[in-house]
Amino acid sequence: MAMGQTAGEPSQDTLAVVRRFFLEPIRGENALGREAGVGRWRRTAAIWLVYLGYSVGDLFANDRPPRIALGLILLAAFAYLYVGPLPRAMFGGPRRYQATVLVGMPGITVVYLVVLGRSGLVMPVFDSVAFAMLLLPVIGLPIILAMAAAVTWLPQYVPSWDVHGEQWSLSGPIMLVVFALYVMRTGTRHQIELFQARREIERLAKEQERLRISRDMHDLLGHALTTITVKAELASRIVGRDPGRAAAEMAQVAALGREGLADVRAALAGYRPVSLAGEVASAREVLRAAGIDAELPAAVEQVPAELSELFGWVLREGVTNVVRHSGARSVQVALTDRSIEVVDDGRGPLPRGATAGPAGVADPAGLAAPAALVPSARTGTGTRAERGAPGHGLEGLAERVAAAGGRLETGPARPTSNDADADAGADADVASGAPAAGAAGDATGEGGGFRLRAVVPA
Repeated sequence: MAMGQTAGEPSQDTLAVVRRFFLEPIRGENALGREAGVGRWRRTAAIWLVYLGYSVGDLFANDRPPRIALGLILLAAFAYLYVGPLPRAMFGGPRRYQATVLVGMPGITVVYLVVLGRSGLVMPVFDSVAFAMLLLPVIGLPIILAMAAAVTWLPQYVPSWDVHGEQWSLSGPIMLVVFALYVMRTGTRHQIELFQARREIERLAKEQERLRISRDMHDLLGHALTTITVKAELASRIVGRDPGRAAAEMAQVAALGREGLADVRAALAGYRPVSLAGEVASAREVLRAAGIDAELPAAVEQVPAELSELFGWVLREGVTNVVRHSGARSVQVALTDRSIEVVDDGRGPLPRGATAGPAGVADPAGLAAPAALVPSARTGTGTRAERGAPGHGLEGLAERVAAAGGRLETGPARPTSNDADADAGADADVASGAPAAGAAGDATGEGGGFRLRAVVPA
């Protein structure tokens, strides 16, 4: 029982259900579903028109030909409204159908009873169906109850009808039909809500798949194209003095292109095997070609199997960022059974100041890309990065790590000369709404390096 709720007091959920039943209309959104509902109604509801046979029999037994003709015309119009405009109005058709039914069917009933007498007493049963299906229960139910009471007690006071006593045989079917219709109304609402929930789940699943493909395309193509670029530049520099090695480098470029194509196809198929051991070997080759000293783990067996692929993605993203953005001379990769860390001695991250990423991901660098790449002191090569552009690869990596129950940490590898000034002015910057010190102008660390670390607690 909810706190503060006394015994016997209805819960908020119960009140909400009752409120929705009485006050909310049911409207489907699927046009094909509405057409199917109209057809289904016409096939099943037309069967119940057989009860109008009571009116036809009474007409032929007690009336003259002109009155019989009038009665047949009224009954035909009544039946048409029941199987024609009524289902259209029920399943979201134009408002004119609803008005036609709500005015026409009761109007025909009244005219029939006044002009032709008691043989029209069966018609209020069909009227109750229209009221139950087209009106909100808060409006329709009182009308139906009043109509049932009138059918029960009024006929005995009309002398020309020759009716004696209370007509429970007429009001009873009204109440039973209305009860069944309101049960069906509730079931229809649940079916519509279930359909809408299922469609929302499908939409979310498609969105998740789109995000997965986007993330994988960045991770796979970013790494492959970076490696191809580095090797192609290396081959162009040494082709004059070492044609054999240049040819070997270009052969590797071709092989990497084929591997990249295979990776893209595997990612689109949902199967993208990544191993930590394979990424260590690939990182060693890429960093060697880029002229960057690398200190890589000699063994990866201490990493649990369930973390091998994740740490492989972390290493791939870290090495790709080192080659593309950092201008570093060296990089170190530290590995334990629950963490992996990639540290370089390049220019460092763009933003200064920590923010909390989604799902508890620690994000001291704001998950932003490192600064614009300057040519490496070793190789003289570099790839330009947009200043201030968000690091989409790090965002995707943070999602991978968070999904495994871990956290991703990014930031400067070591304190820089700008850190003290930024820390001293942080409070004033926040109070004034100004950007942190160092955020304007050159927002890179002066040789501060960059650290990327993923930790997955046991």
